[in-house]
Amino acid sequence: MPRMSLILLTLLYSVSLLQGCPAAAQSDFPYENSAEADLTVVGSSALLFGLGYWVNSESPNNRPFILEEVGALDRSSINSFDQWATYRYSPEAAKISDILMYSSAVAPVSLSLTSMGSKEPLTMTAMHLETLLLNGGVTYLMKNLFRRTRPFVYNDDPRIPNSLRLSHTARRSFPSGHTSTAFASMVFLATVYGKMYPDSEARNWVWAGCLTTAGLTGYLRYAAGYHYPSDILAGAALGAFTGWLVPQLHEIDQDGPHEQAAKGSMVMGLSVRF
Repeated sequence: MPRMSLILLTLLYSVSLLQGCPAAAQSDFPYENSAEADLTVVGSSALLFGLGYWVNSESPNNRPFILEEVGALDRSSINSFDQWATYRYSPEAAKISDILMYSSAVAPVSLSLTSMGSKEPLTMTAMHLETLLLNGGVTYLMKNLFRRTRPFVYNDDPRIPNSLRLSHTARRSFPSGHTSTAFASMVFLATVYGKMYPDSEARNWVWAGCLTTAGLTGYLRYAAGYHYPSDILAGAALGAFTGWLVPQLHEIDQDGPHEQAAKGSMVMGLSVRF
């Protein structure tokens, strides 16, 4: 109940902030549905999830740790940049990171409730879902490919239950899914807001708030002992790129044939890459 309340309060705060936007800072809604972009993103996401499932099913390490394996782990084998994460553990930080991640994931819904966003709510919703889907597909595949052991598995803190160390999630450290989801949603929100209201004085504040929220989510995953700094940096880069890319693919061309051709090349490049 407290978690749901905080999510709803965050959503309402976002709505109240965005409802204060200028009513018509731009005459036309800047995005549109594109069959080519939609099919590319959704198809690529499905392929990524399928590959992730196949890698997971074929991996020889597709099983939890056993106690003997946990006891044999040596934190000195971890690079110095990441090693401090193995001394961290905080269930409270993990819970707060969950709340921030879920709040970030739903916050872009508030864009559909603004004066301009209400013109094309289906387009806005489709872009948002495509962002989450593509980010989730890449994250899922990478977690199954790398199967990196989480920091808390190395930690001998007696508060950590063996059931957590021996769970399937113990081999899913890289990249940070909470961080990638938060950055994907927050960069999406700030990018779309800036395009919808290019003359708004609140643009910088929106970016600052979004990046702070996403960054705090990543830090809390480190403080909780669930991720290394490199996991968080990778998740942030992945999420930020996805949150920028999907709106870019749906942006209405206003710069002539040259820009339209460049955008078409980007879509085709995404299809080939994934």
